[in-house]
Amino acid sequence: MNDFLVFAQNLAKRGGEKLTENFGKLKRNKIQSKGAHDLVTVLDKEVEQMYVNAIKKQFPDHGIIGEEGSSKNEDAEYVWILDPLDGTRNYTIEVPFYATTICLLKDKEPVVTVIYVPPLDKLYSAAAGQGAFLNGQKIHVSNETELIKSSILYCHSTDQHGVEAAEKYAAKLKMAAFNADRFRSAGAEMGMVAEGLAEAYLLDGLPVWDLAAGALLIREAGGKATDFSGRQWKPGDKNILVSNGTGIHWEILKILASVL
Repeated sequence: MNDFLVFAQNLAKRGGEKLTENFGKLKRNKIQSKGAHDLVTVLDKEVEQMYVNAIKKQFPDHGIIGEEGSSKNEDAEYVWILDPLDGTRNYTIEVPFYATTICLLKDKEPVVTVIYVPPLDKLYSAAAGQGAFLNGQKIHVSNETELIKSSILYCHSTDQHGVEAAEKYAAKLKMAAFNADRFRSAGAEMGMVAEGLAEAYLLDGLPVWDLAAGALLIREAGGKATDFSGRQWKPGDKNILVSNGTGIHWEILKILASVL
């Protein structure tokens, strides 16, 4: 897996450099709506195409699932999941908190993940069974065991059900935890949990490119990744709770069960 990991790390750094070069320079006509409350920029498309071209050249038999539609051969043994700009809304309003993520599945299970956060120059990476790393240094989830002392992150779909559900569980989490926040970049927030800056992150009703990379990273950092029923998360599940793996995880699941 190391060859795949090095490939993904180098590719994510290239994508991140392009995002950094263009941060704050996007004109309004380069930003489009791709649905209610969802945006796509020319940078999303260009970086994804950069990734796709590199993968096709290096691994022509591999499949690809890209957020911006660059999908092919999705039933292959190896499939790359790409989110070229994770945090598009932040990027378009010049909030410097966004990421680019690359994840490799083997037989539908994440085996390599890279999350690069250009504004902070943080490169998170993991390969199955090898641990999680930040800029080459091994990282581990926090050891906090009390929800009232924990920082919880959350993200949700923007349809009516997603918004209404989030209002309910966010209100309960804000009372039960030290704080509950959302920063609009799934990859970057997954990284926060992996390095112990937050204790848990829940995402509801989101696609696989928002979830897969972080699930492996958290597990390799010593944490847990389940769906909202407590079953181990797998690609295709539409919700995920990642955490430091202590009893906090089950307390949050109980809160979710009480409102969903």
